Amino acid sequence: MWSQAVGGMQHGRVYGLGAQAQAYEGMTSSTASSFASSSHESLQAQQIIALQAELEQVRKSQVDWQAQLQAHVQAQLQAQVQTSTEQHNQLLDEMRKMREQLSGKDVAPPEEESTESE
Repeated sequence: MWSQAVGGMQHGRVYGLGAQAQAYEGMTSSTASSFASSSHESLQAQQIIALQAELEQVRKSQVDWQAQLQAHVQAQLQAQVQTSTEQHNQLLDEMRKMREQLSGKDVAPPEEESTESE
């Protein structure tokens, strides 16, 4: 491990680790290997936990955005339906007024439409 991972051991010192070398000074190669392995596994476990927490936060944000988008789309659709209904009713009123005007001039009214039964 010494020569492969950290650049070799000379005079009881570990070279190639910078400030972390102090943690390994005076250890045998097997002790240092075990220490490095457990430190690496601990770091990986911490990173996994942090990534899982971040992933959960992203999922929650996604659910929130989906709910907001769905509410916005629903509101837009309702507004469009309301506008269309109002326009439809205005056209029906105009048609009724035109029929009334025409019937007053002795013109036969057109046949009843199915939309007037509303």
